Amino acid sequence: MKHFLPLFLITLFCVISPAHALEIGVVDLNEALNRSEAGIRSKNILERRGRQKQQEFKLEESELRKLADDLRNNPLLTAKAKAGKEQELIARQQQLRERIRTVEQEMRLEERRLTEVIFLELKTVIRSISIKEKLDLVIEKNAAQIILYMKQDTTDLTQKVIDAYNALKQTGGN
Repeated sequence: MKHFLPLFLITLFCVISPAHALEIGVVDLNEALNRSEAGIRSKNILERRGRQKQQEFKLEESELRKLADDLRNNPLLTAKAKAGKEQELIARQQQLRERIRTVEQEMRLEERRLTEVIFLELKTVIRSISIKEKLDLVIEKNAAQIILYMKQDTTDLTQKVIDAYNALKQTGGN
């Protein structure tokens, strides 16, 4: 059903204006996001945070492994003390797993937030370029792959969008 709308719109444009050649553009939003300066910066921020958290988790995992080794290799512990240490180890392992899940969720939310902001800005740039280029329709490149045949050629605007977006961000525009 979601693929029906782009096809319907293209068909509608072709039927309404048969004498006018339909000018269609495509943009690869993922490529624009990943290659734009803001997208690269966001990705680097997220990767840096991820590496930092990963190191924190590795340190804690190392401590837990050491605690587990001490527990296994200490014959002087009483059964009660050993059971207490095992409970502590299990509790700390569960806490670590929960912290990892929480951080992963926070990272996904942060990535989504950063991506949505960039996509909204990219849409503004795409609209501006589409008006300048006098395009009738602009389709996301991956959605355009659903169309099996189109009489008119499409214009790939991806690089223009990346360049215009980077220029907009350098001038301090939103």
